[in-house]
Amino acid sequence: MTLHILANDFGQIRVFEVKTDLPENVRDKTPEGLQALFGTYALDATYIDIINITDLSTMSLTDYIAQGYDMEAAPHDIPAVNGIEGYAILIMSSATGGAEITLELAPQVRHVTTYVPEAQIQVIEPLSSGSAKGIINDPPAPKRKSDARIGGMVATIALIILFLLVGVMVWVA
Repeated sequence: MTLHILANDFGQIRVFEVKTDLPENVRDKTPEGLQALFGTYALDATYIDIINITDLSTMSLTDYIAQGYDMEAAPHDIPAVNGIEGYAILIMSSATGGAEITLELAPQVRHVTTYVPEAQIQVIEPLSSGSAKGIINDPPAPKRKSDARIGGMVATIALIILFLLVGVMVWVA
């Protein structure tokens, strides 16, 4: 079976089942071991978890994923995920490094489901205070010139007139 993962896949967890005992190189997540199961060397083992179902004891795999990854299974996937025997392999989206990858699953590997994060949309109430309304469409009122600015302008004009008067007197003399 082949499984195609698109480029820039984000936030998903793919759940696989392997009923047979895993060789040590697979349990150690070596590139060769992962290549034997998934047909590619392109997976980053940092983002792959291999879980022996018997190690979970009384905890179900859906509870393990919910507590460890903060992702809930779709109601129709719960029986399939909890029915995994042997080993569960969880491949996070980050394992592809944002690249497009095609997995060629070995005969003993079965894709059970893919956890997809729920959209995190929050509905908020509109703000009701008067200050929240604002004045978006009104043009800003022109600023009034300060008294200091007006005084500076008058002083500048007076100095220019005095400079011209002194210049005329020097020229006449």
